[in-house]
Amino acid sequence: MEQLQTNQNFQVVKIDLKADASMQRHIATCDACLLVEEGSALLIYAGETYELNKGETYVIPANEQHMLRVINDFKAWIVLANGAQIRYAEPEEVN
Repeated sequence: MEQLQTNQNFQVVKIDLKADASMQRHIATCDACLLVEEGSALLIYAGETYELNKGETYVIPANEQHMLRVINDFKAWIVLANGAQIRYAEPEEVN
C-alpha cells in the first residue's frame, strides 16, 4: 500500500498486488471506499465473500475486519477520512 494524497478531509491509498497474493485481516478506523482500477480479488468480511472486479466500487464499513485474496493482478484506490488508520489483526486473530 502506498499513500498518494492527503488533505484536511481525505487520504488516498493505492493497492497494487500480484495474482495469488493476500492482504492479511485488518480494519480501517473509518468507512473505506475501494475503487478497483484493474484485476479482480475476493473481499472477505462479515462471513461473506464478494468478488471485486475492474471498474467496481465497494464501501467497507468502519472497524469491520476484512481481508483480500487476489485472483488477477489487482490495482485499487482506497479513499479514507484524513487521520483514519488501517490496523492489521494480531497473528492469533487471523484464523
